[in-house]
Amino acid sequence: MKPGRLIRRYEHNYFRGWVVSTKRRGRRWVKYFSDKPSGKAGALADAREYRDKLLSQLPPPTKVKRTFVLNTTGEVGVARVKERTRAGRPFVRYVATWPNSAGQRLKVTFSVALYGEAKAKQLAVRARRQGLAALHTSPGHA
Repeated sequence: MKPGRLIRRYEHNYFRGWVVSTKRRGRRWVKYFSDKPSGKAGALADAREYRDKLLSQLPPPTKVKRTFVLNTTGEVGVARVKERTRAGRPFVRYVATWPNSAGQRLKVTFSVALYGEAKAKQLAVRARRQGLAALHTSPGHA
């Protein structure tokens, strides 16, 4: 019995059932479906029906992160990553991430050794901004 997206099993104290939960633009929608009246399968069917109706009324998710406390680059979605190669040499790069209209994460990296510190960061920031601009102009975005 696979619940599907936005639905999870919830068992706490004397409640057994399913919960549908999603968030759009800062507002959260949560609804519980108990196993008691119609059984586990019936509650799951009710939860799926509610989820489908709810998603038809809500805008698509954007998953654009607006703030992040641990960000040290000053640009959300751009990180300076320091790693080691298999040979043990340090390798520094800037990584830009953003979502596409299908909800998948896209990523591009720029090597500090290749571009230099300032240019690698600048390229990563530009790539993320272009990716977000494409997201906001795509037909599936509201």
